[in-house]
Amino acid sequence: MKLKFHTFIIATAVLWFGLQAASAQQFCAPHGSAVSQLEKQFEEQVAGRGLAENGKRMLELFVSDEGSWTLLASDARGRSCVVASGENWHGIEQLIGEPT
Repeated sequence: MKLKFHTFIIATAVLWFGLQAASAQQFCAPHGSAVSQLEKQFEEQVAGRGLAENGKRMLELFVSDEGSWTLLASDARGRSCVVASGENWHGIEQLIGEPT
């Protein structure tokens, strides 16, 4: 079974940045607007997504071919906030389980 390494990074970011999100100023917008901005301004596309906080939030990782990345958290009302962003993203695939 293949598992993208960014899944681990997303989980780690949720734990780390979730603790600091309350004190940090965030960019928030309706989901469609936030995604549009990431696509137009940074040429980032969604690379993975998952549910957090018992399904109350959706996390999406956006990456560009140039290595920029953004972690976006969205609530059930469609409000999305940038949790973290950076540069030099490198996707790594790992094989989980026994070799075949």
